[in-house]
Amino acid sequence: MKSLKDIASCSFLSEEQLQKIEAIILKDNFFPVEQVRQEIETFCTDLGLSEQYFESTPLETIARHIEALRAAEILATLRGEKEVRIDFATEHENEALYLVEDNHYRAIEIEERIEKKYPGFRIQSYRSARKLKGAAYLRWYVVCKPEFVTGEIRPEENDLKKISDRDFLASIPKETFQRYQDMMKKARDQERPYLEANHVPKDKTLRISVVCKTDSIPRFFINISDVLNSHGLVSRRKYVEHFANGKTIITFYVDDITDEEKLQDLLSDISLIYVIPESPLSALFRQGKLTAQEMVFGISAWSFCHQFLSSYNEEYLKLSQALKDSPELLGLLREMKVRLAKETFTEDRVWDAFINNYQIVKKLFNVFDRKFNPLHQNHDHDSLVESVTREISREVPVEIDRVVLLSVLTFIKHILRTNFYKKEKVSIAYMYNPEFLNKVDYPVTPFGIFHVIGRELRGFHIRFRDIARGGIRIVRSINYQTYLNNSDFIFDENYNLALTQQRKNKDLPEGGSKGAILLRWGFTDKMAVAFKKYIDGLLDLMMPDESIVDYYGKEVLLFLGPDEWTADLMEWAAQRARVRGYKFWKAFTTGKPLSMGGIPHDRYGMTTNSVHEYVLCALEKLGLKEEKITKVMTGGPDGDLGSNEILISKDKILAIIDGSGVLYDPEGINRKELVRLARARKMVENFNRSLLSPQGFLVNIKDRDVVLPDGEKVENGLEFRNNFHLHPKFKADIFVPCGGRPASININNWRTWLDEDGKPRFKVIVEGANLFLTQEARLRLEEKGVIIYKDASANKGGVTSSSLEVLASLAMTDKEWDELMCVKNGEESEFRKQYVKEIIDIIRENARLEFEIIWKENARRGLPRAVLTDLISEKINQIKDAINQSDLFNDKALLKKVIEVGVPKSLVQKVGLNRLLTRVPENYLRALFASRLAGRYVYRFGLDANEVDFYQFIEDFKKS
Repeated sequence: MKSLKDIASCSFLSEEQLQKIEAIILKDNFFPVEQVRQEIETFCTDLGLSEQYFESTPLETIARHIEALRAAEILATLRGEKEVRIDFATEHENEALYLVEDNHYRAIEIEERIEKKYPGFRIQSYRSARKLKGAAYLRWYVVCKPEFVTGEIRPEENDLKKISDRDFLASIPKETFQRYQDMMKKARDQERPYLEANHVPKDKTLRISVVCKTDSIPRFFINISDVLNSHGLVSRRKYVEHFANGKTIITFYVDDITDEEKLQDLLSDISLIYVIPESPLSALFRQGKLTAQEMVFGISAWSFCHQFLSSYNEEYLKLSQALKDSPELLGLLREMKVRLAKETFTEDRVWDAFINNYQIVKKLFNVFDRKFNPLHQNHDHDSLVESVTREISREVPVEIDRVVLLSVLTFIKHILRTNFYKKEKVSIAYMYNPEFLNKVDYPVTPFGIFHVIGRELRGFHIRFRDIARGGIRIVRSINYQTYLNNSDFIFDENYNLALTQQRKNKDLPEGGSKGAILLRWGFTDKMAVAFKKYIDGLLDLMMPDESIVDYYGKEVLLFLGPDEWTADLMEWAAQRARVRGYKFWKAFTTGKPLSMGGIPHDRYGMTTNSVHEYVLCALEKLGLKEEKITKVMTGGPDGDLGSNEILISKDKILAIIDGSGVLYDPEGINRKELVRLARARKMVENFNRSLLSPQGFLVNIKDRDVVLPDGEKVENGLEFRNNFHLHPKFKADIFVPCGGRPASININNWRTWLDEDGKPRFKVIVEGANLFLTQEARLRLEEKGVIIYKDASANKGGVTSSSLEVLASLAMTDKEWDELMCVKNGEESEFRKQYVKEIIDIIRENARLEFEIIWKENARRGLPRAVLTDLISEKINQIKDAINQSDLFNDKALLKKVIEVGVPKSLVQKVGLNRLLTRVPENYLRALFASRLAGRYVYRFGLDANEVDFYQFIEDFKKS
């Protein structure tokens, strides 16, 4: 039996350390003395464990590992096994030890168990350098709960002595401490992972480290193990270290890689699997059938195909033409077509096409890689496209599979930019040429489309002009069936919202745009995380670097605003753009808080000022007094539109439907109590029921088996809320939708808004919420005599305010913006007060001008107002585009005149006309110039205005 001194001469441990280990094991009295000495020798010399293991592992823990290994050997003997099969686990509340044979799939099982049972715990994993007595290589997992040095820590803190686990600080060598400290300082970006690879000559290994946010890494550690395995690599050691600032550092050691291309492929794979969700293709990746890059490409292509495969055919076109004069039947036909298409190309069916033909997916990726990988000198991919097209057509026997796979080529063809090969990213983003959209489903082709994919989300951003602005909304799903429906139609919802915005923005410099973020099922609580990854993906494409092969070649300007679930995130987005160096960061988002100079719509009632101006104009035409009329609303006192509609109006409100339920009182809901809720921004569920009349009621979505005052039974409060807008009690002089899902009133249910005698329930509808009614429903209701002012006309106060916020941010320096627009300690500058007042005046003036032109054209032509809104929008946009492309902008006198009358006077006076003209980007100035002239021209001369009228208008404008 060897002495401990002899063993120490071949070990990383000293004789004194071995003595302590031996004493610990002998004290437990599990094994005889000579057996203990033999096990110590085997463990400390024969297995070839790394020096770092012995440096960083306490002696008592090493003793326990030796005992665990011996226990496994005894169990193998008792089972009569010739080879030792190691599979050992010890689990406690705050620590765990796993000892297994180093089979990749068994290791993954252990890592999945650790993630599920010990989330947020430190992990150290070691692989033996040699096999154990005929068995496989061994792998240890040491898991322990971190105990941080201090209490609460700011995310910006990066001093390791303040943010590290106590054992980590006590056990690591100075060199390792300094390396971790350097990485923490380099990882300054709070959102994106920091990836570093270093060659370690001492033991001929490659060290790969990733610094990332702790709450963004589920499965990431496991996925890196999968990536290494797919590259034929085995980790010698791996570590997961969590820190109190919300960061985690994951480190892997593998055999050194000297081939630079292979190394870059490996790092690219790791960066990709950080951002992408689990999917049916993940199994093919783990089986080695797809590489990480092929898998991520497949997930992206799947998202495109599932969304845009809504095949239409010649039969549909002929039927739609035959039914053009019967909108109800045409609506049914369209619904049938969409349903059949979506039922054909379901999520699962598109996945099946990829899984069943994964070999072709690999070839499709080769096409994509040739086109977009910046490492390729030659991006010519035409021959690859021809080859794979022939193979799909000849070799794929199932027609649906062929259609899906050929649409992947459409996906590749129309990508203009992608961040796929960017090393540090949090989402995969694509910028498309929108020519692939079919004209039946999407009659107006957008200017550009962005597509963002992440672990928590799928999202789109659609713009109808180069200079465009619009809100970003998050779509959540209350159940899985709702998610599937949202998944099928998220782009369509986004498209319709953006098109409405385009029509709404007709007399503004910015065209229409919108963004929609669909939270994946299982991630409905990750709204902020999803939004941040979406924004970072857009910024990647707006500021391309050498990792992005650019087929667009022009500057991208995006202006974003708040929408559903994103109002509180606008500040973050602007600051994020600033951190990343976007030169127009102040204008990147509107709806920022007062401290950042924002002009929140809800605080000033910007949208409501427009909507209510339409209400007042309609009442004036009908000879009605506001105090004498009744009104019903969707969208409650907790929302921007709902709260301000309550605060600004003087009518009698009979019903309000919001997210919490239905509030109804035929005598008129107590106005004082509504004002209280509106000022507190609380839902109707907080209404004081004692203030209801005997026939009034409040039904919460959680209520069951409620009996209303008139005896009607309500079995389910949620269903009652969802359908109350169709209920006979939902009736008044005026309806103002301030919330609700798109197409709530459509061609199939519009008749529910007629009484038994065919008389409409409402005299006037002024749409505050977008798309609450479909166009077909509007037209039928107008035929029945309802006065309807649709969303694209009525609710553009918010976009007008945002546009003028963007203009101010472009015209001012950062210092001027801070002094004049940012509210400090609750104090607003006199300039800001005046600027906001002028914005509200412009909103009301624009509302009156558009109301009047629609009213006049309706009286003169007899065309429905819902149609006139679109015709006027198209007319203004056509003239705006024509002016933009003409030489009129070069008329400096005219340009200055447009700025003087088209920009709030306070801004021109403060900044100065010449400085404003030099600071604002020329393409934005062109758009402002064209929109102001086009809007005022059409509002004055109407839809029949001609070239002579325009000449007269310009002459009069110069003299005005």
